[in-house]
Amino acid sequence: MRTTLQSEKGMALLMALGAIVIIGVLIGGVVFVTTQDYRIGGNTVRQARAAAAAELGLNRLAQDWNLANNQRQVGNPLVISYTAPRGASAKVTVTRVSGVYFWAVSEGTAGALGSQATARRRYGTFFRLDIPQMNFLGAITTQGNTTINGNVTVNGNDAPPASWTACGPNAANVAGAAITPTTTATVNGSVTVDGSPPVLTTLAAGDTNTYFNYGSSNYQSIAASANLTYAGNTQLTGVGPIVLGGVCQSSVIPANWGEPTHASPATPCESYFPIIHALGDLKVTTGRGQGILLVDGDLNIAGDFTFDGVVIVRRGLKMSGTGNKVSGAVMAASVDVNDNVAVVGNTSILYSSCALVAAMSGSAYPKQARQRGWVDVY
Repeated sequence: MRTTLQSEKGMALLMALGAIVIIGVLIGGVVFVTTQDYRIGGNTVRQARAAAAAELGLNRLAQDWNLANNQRQVGNPLVISYTAPRGASAKVTVTRVSGVYFWAVSEGTAGALGSQATARRRYGTFFRLDIPQMNFLGAITTQGNTTINGNVTVNGNDAPPASWTACGPNAANVAGAAITPTTTATVNGSVTVDGSPPVLTTLAAGDTNTYFNYGSSNYQSIAASANLTYAGNTQLTGVGPIVLGGVCQSSVIPANWGEPTHASPATPCESYFPIIHALGDLKVTTGRGQGILLVDGDLNIAGDFTFDGVVIVRRGLKMSGTGNKVSGAVMAASVDVNDNVAVVGNTSILYSSCALVAAMSGSAYPKQARQRGWVDVY
C-alpha cells in the first residue's frame, strides 16, 4: 500500500489571517458599542442639562419678575434669556393671555449650538398674578353715616376710565353705594346714584373682613409693601407723575403717584401703580394718581383730584370742592361711630373693574397656577 504526503505550507498564515480578521471584527464591535454608549451617555447628559435649563428659566422668571410685565398687552410676547451652568441656556417666552394670566414657555438648550451634539427641552406653565381678592360691593362701600350734597355722581355700572383704551369687556355691574341697614344717608342737591342696584343695603358692608381681609392677603400685608408711606396728618398738593430723561421717577420723588391719563404712545408713568399708605389722616388737594391708596385715619380730598384704582380708608371720608373723580372703587370702613362719609361739591365716584385689576396687579407677583399649570412641550 502506497502513502502520498501533501504539503501543508501556508496553513499557519491562513489561520493567522483568519484570527486577525476575527479579532479585528471583535475590536471594531467593541469600538462601535463603546462609541454608541458614549454618545448615548453624552446625549442623556445634554438632555438632562437642557431639561434643567428649561426648569431654571421658569424659576428665574418667577424670581426676577419685572412689575412692568403686568401691564403688557394681551398677545404681545416678551422673550427673556438666561444662562445656565456648563454652557446651557434658557430662552423664556412670556405671553399675557388674559386679565391676570400669563403663559410662559421655557426652551432649555445644552451643547454646541448648530451641531448634532445639541439637546433641547421645552416646558410651559401658566402663571397667575397673586392679586388681593377684595370684595367690592359697590362704587362706594361704607358703614358710616353718609351725607351727599351738590353735583355728585356715584355709579356702579362698570366702565373703563375715560382715557384707557386697553381694557377688555366690562365686568358685572355693582351697586352704586353699598351700606349697612343702620347707615343713615342724607342726600341733597343734584345727586345721581346709579348701579345694580343704585343702593345696596347689606350686612357685608358692616363686616370688617370686607374692608381688611382679601383672601391670601390683608390690609396690613399690602400696607407693609407700600411704595410710598406718609406720616399721619400729611397734607399733599399737586401729586402726579414725574418723568426725568424719559424715565418715570418712581423711587426718587415721593409725590409721584403714577399717570392715570393714558395716551398713545404710552408715557413712562402709565405702568407705575404704586401702593400708597398714610399712617394717619391724609389730605390731598389737586393732582392725579393711580394704584392702591390705604389711609389709616381720615381721608380728605379737597378739590380737583383724580385717582384711578383702589381707595380704602379705615376711618372717615370727605370729598369736597370741584373736579374730584375716583374711577375704581372706594371703601370707607368708618371703624369709629363718629367716622362719617361726606361727598359734596362736584364729585364723581365711578366703578371700574379695569382700573381695579390694573391697580391690584400693578404691584403683584406671579405664582404657578394650581391646576394644569405645567406641561412638557417636548
